[in-house]
Amino acid sequence: MRRISKIIIAINAMSNVAFCETQESFFMSDSDSKKAILLAKQYGKSDSSEDTNFKLSGIFFIDETNWTIWINGAPYSEAGQHGNFSIDEVSENEVIITTSSGETFALSVE
Repeated sequence: MRRISKIIIAINAMSNVAFCETQESFFMSDSDSKKAILLAKQYGKSDSSEDTNFKLSGIFFIDETNWTIWINGAPYSEAGQHGNFSIDEVSENEVIITTSSGETFALSVE
């Protein structure tokens, strides 16, 4: 029950951090409550600043300069920066992208 309570408080903190900071928790100690609020703030920052869920749904590959790929349902035909990610490499089987935070992913069609 205590683990579930921490999750509930953390979710509540993400949606209304100001409310949680001024209210005492019925379920957790003061230090546990502060940890949950801190985690919620950190999660909220990374979650809202950048979407890291990328799905490659198709590759139409002719050669290294002539291709079209579909990431999250949107078509791309040029390497380089596209919103919160950049397309680094495209091959017949995979696409290499880098997020704005510097993480590199190899995506393949599922």
